[in-house]
Amino acid sequence: MALSYIVVALVCIAYYVHRYYKNVARYPPGPTPLPFIGNLLQIDIVNTHKCLERMSATYGPVFTVFLPRPTVIITKLPEIKEALVKKGDVFAGRPNSPIDTITSSLENGGVIFSRDESWRDQRRYAMHTLRNFGMGRNVMEEKIMSSVATLYGQVDDLAQQDKADMNWPLQLCVGNVVNELLFGYHFPVNDCAKFVYLIESLEKVFFRLRNRIGVLLIQANPWIRHVPIIGWQGYGEIRADVMKLIDFASEEINDHKKNLDYDAEPSTFTAAYLQEIRKREQNGNTDSYSELQLANVLTDFWIAGMETTATTMRWAIVLLVQHPEIQAKLQKEIDDVIGPNRQPKMADKTNMPYTSAVLMELQRKANIFSFNVMHSTLADTEVANLSIPANTAVLPQITTVLDDPESFPQPERFNPDRFLNADGRTFNATAVEHLVPFGLGKRQCAGESLARMELFLILVALMQRYSFSVPVGGQLPNMTPVYGITLVPLPYECKITMRHQD
Repeated sequence: MALSYIVVALVCIAYYVHRYYKNVARYPPGPTPLPFIGNLLQIDIVNTHKCLERMSATYGPVFTVFLPRPTVIITKLPEIKEALVKKGDVFAGRPNSPIDTITSSLENGGVIFSRDESWRDQRRYAMHTLRNFGMGRNVMEEKIMSSVATLYGQVDDLAQQDKADMNWPLQLCVGNVVNELLFGYHFPVNDCAKFVYLIESLEKVFFRLRNRIGVLLIQANPWIRHVPIIGWQGYGEIRADVMKLIDFASEEINDHKKNLDYDAEPSTFTAAYLQEIRKREQNGNTDSYSELQLANVLTDFWIAGMETTATTMRWAIVLLVQHPEIQAKLQKEIDDVIGPNRQPKMADKTNMPYTSAVLMELQRKANIFSFNVMHSTLADTEVANLSIPANTAVLPQITTVLDDPESFPQPERFNPDRFLNADGRTFNATAVEHLVPFGLGKRQCAGESLARMELFLILVALMQRYSFSVPVGGQLPNMTPVYGITLVPLPYECKITMRHQD
């Protein structure tokens, strides 16, 4: 009897292995996976993006890794464009595992990770509303420079110290731009404990999502999230921190409702959305519009608008400390075009090619996303003549494009001149084409225009007023990033010097 059980078990295992590798053959070739765990033994859990770069050198620009979920990796710009631009409708889906939707508190919630018509409707409404609030126009400049005025006060104080960390002033500056747009107020410098609490929760989410193997196991096998310990570490603990952000958005919605005039011109994104809910209720057509959906949309924009720009600005400080000659050249152009006292404006950018090149190289070198947001195929398709089944997770690996030595010779160097032609005024078309930090296609970052404005105005304002250098007795910053959803610089204290005394 025992022998018959063993035979049956062996037959079942053999059948499972046969079916597993038959399924593997449906995807573009890559490293051979093992049943159940896929390629996890071959993947570096930390700095996975670098591991994928090395694999691309062996398997080409389109290949599959099993994480252990089958995931098609695309690492070159032509193939990414084929997928996300030429075949954008097919690649506009999102995976739907508990990990992929961990920042949503309802089915198909928000904008970043939602799917199908709900995503299209929410994104269309959000983009329309943000444009109404001045996205890309002078009114948004004023909001940004209002936050910069607060930043000046903080950094002026830090300049009196022998050394200082720019992390929290930059976080607060960017955070207040986003907060004013969404909720209509700034966190005061002397009363921002809630802001710090939220940012620390977000940082924990980003770090844990990329550094815990349980996350990948649950992504492929959702039932594992119910297993004690591994389920808590790979899902439950992360979800608890996400809910702090969603609860914050819900509190802001309730505060708005207390005094909201539904007939007045809205002054915040939250007010505009609440008015849209009321209008749809009166017409009997709420569709996917609700206060819970609003909380998810707000959380998406708060996370995306907060972390990316602040992290890029943190890299700006350490890179310019590392390269004082670039900082000096940047400051000379600012002095020549704007002068020491006038407030910078977006209109100045057309006369500042070197500043534009520094910003482009900053985004390339910072390269802050270890993984881009996953896409999912909505039908059977192909890229580079390789078949990809429907409902396949696809990772357009933007980090590899920004780190490609064919497009950016000596990519490890911080070299703004790579974006300029020999005349120093016009731009290198090949380099500019390969600079795609905001993604491509239908899922391209909705806040791109705001982020570009923030980066230009905040960087120019800081460089106009201050110089940043190695403190006395200090060392150059360590450029090794901290690995998470975003790649952030290690904490660093620099010397801040006022450039122009009043």
